[in-house]
Amino acid sequence: MVQMQCSVCKNHCSLEVEENDGIITVRGNRCARGDWFGREELRGERKIVTHRAATVFESVPTVSVKTTGPIPKELVFRVIRAIRKQKIDRPMKRGEVLIHCPLDLPTDVVIDSDELENL
Repeated sequence: MVQMQCSVCKNHCSLEVEENDGIITVRGNRCARGDWFGREELRGERKIVTHRAATVFESVPTVSVKTTGPIPKELVFRVIRAIRKQKIDRPMKRGEVLIHCPLDLPTDVVIDSDELENL
């Protein structure tokens, strides 16, 4: 059994994912996207990237960001490098796009926190 934190939605469910005889079972998810996330993560072919992006705000020096979809695992560190090059200098809402289609991938990097909304 593998324990992991789901990062697909704002629930951030604690998942338990297990594979027996080729059948993957996901427990702890509060939505269908958590089931999908657990299966994808266990297979290990594609990953949703979660990271923290720097800001110019002293009260919130970094903020959580994530990709809106899974990316090939061999590109994870390149996407993280693209995130590290960003410096957020304005208030942003959860779900707002920080990087559109990094590395020409069919996904965006979005804000995954409400911390910047009311600055």
